[in-house]
Parts: sequence; structure tokens; C-alpha cells
Amino acid sequence: MENTDKQSRRIKTAERVFELVELIQDLDGATFTELSNHVEVSDSTLYNYLETLSHIEYLSKDEGEYELSLQFLDRGVHARNRFPILSKSRTNLKQLAEETDSAVWLLVEEHGKAVYLAQELGERSIETHERLGKHEYMHCLASGKAMLAFSPDDHVQWVVDQHGLPQKTPESISTIAELETELQSIREQGYAINEHETAEGVSAIAAPIVVDDEVHGAIAIAEPTARIKQSSYRQELIDLVTTASNEIELRLAYE
Repeated sequence: MENTDKQSRRIKTAERVFELVELIQDLDGATFTELSNHVEVSDSTLYNYLETLSHIEYLSKDEGEYELSLQFLDRGVHARNRFPILSKSRTNLKQLAEETDSAVWLLVEEHGKAVYLAQELGERSIETHERLGKHEYMHCLASGKAMLAFSPDDHVQWVVDQHGLPQKTPESISTIAELETELQSIREQGYAINEHETAEGVSAIAAPIVVDDEVHGAIAIAEPTARIKQSSYRQELIDLVTTASNEIELRLAYE
């Protein structure tokens, strides 16, 4: 009954506006004709949406192509800064990137997905499709699994019910039984590993950031899978990322 009530209270016009915003982002900018081919509204309605968003400066138009404006950057920075973990983690992110020469990420959970909140890049950082602000399925990320492992069981089930367990690669977890087994191992060892579960050839090691049984986020180091398979180097990364997470936890608890 509750879900039905929520759905009945949704405003379709608002939903369509944000669907249009997401479409323009996915298309990396688009003309009116391109957008018209992707949305199921009349051309006159689409025109009104685009003109309204342009008038209030959430879209920019250049040579007939609509782009998202930097109004979204302003809103995004404001949204990011509301997480106290951001300021408490900057020193550790930079230090980890310098020590490993790798890409280091800070992630949090929002609406059942892992969100890339901050990053530092070392000299040997690999190119991936990850970016600040990106929302990703939790079950296929080392950081996502680390956060889920220390979350209540009913929350884990809610995340699976909301988003499923889609396979990003053949190595991605695809069943709740696999996920439960993995999360139990992560709880016992205190860290999580992703071996090309999100992208072929890319792996990561992550540790959760937990204070008073509340999961605040996770810190992760991304590496080529071949490099992370070296046992001595792998252990070094585990030690570094777990130490960093512990230091962040202390700052969150006492500063």
C-alpha cells in the first residue's frame, strides 16, 4: 500500500524533466531532432521543456545542440559538501595516491548505489569509466561490497530488491547466495576485493569506513588485475587501505 501511495503522489511532469536531463547527459549533448527520437512526447511538449530549462539556465544551447549547464555543478558541489567524510578523508586520499601511484576513490552510498565522492590520481593511475558523481551498482564494486558487508541484513535485501544483481562482467556476483557468502568473508577480513567485476582487466581493494556501527563510506584503490594479483603487492595495498580507513574513522569519531 505504501509503495502504491508513493507512486500516486509522483508528479509525472517532474519525472519527465529529469528523464530529459539524464538523456542529454547520456547523449553527451543532443539536438532537438535527436532528443525527439528518444522521448515519447509531442514535439511541442519537448520544445516547451527545453525552452523552460534553457530559460532557467539549466541547459545551454550552442549551434542547435543542448548541453547541461554548470548550474548542475553548483548543485552537485553543494550536495557533495554535505558529507562530513569528504573533508576528513582528503589527507588520506592524497597520501594513498602518492604511496601507490594508483587511483584512489572515496565512495558513499545513496539510494542503494555507490557514489564516487572524491578521488586522487597517482602517476600510474589507469584509465577507467569511473568519474566523480557516478552512481554504480554496489555488488560489483569492492567499495560497494565493503559498505554492504557492514550494513544491516534488511538493508542489503532492500538494495537487492531495488536494483537487482545485474552482471557488469561475467565475474560479477549474480545471486543473493553468492553475495551473502562474499559479504560474510568481507566482515571477517575487514576489506573487500573486486577482480574485474565491473570492467575487464580492472580490480580494486576497498575498506569500509564505519563509526558506531554506522557505515559512512569506503575508500578504494583501483589497479590493473595483473598487478593486484601479485601476492606481496596485494597485501601491501590491503594494509594501506585498511590503515587509511581506520584513520578516517578516528577523525569522524573524535574531531
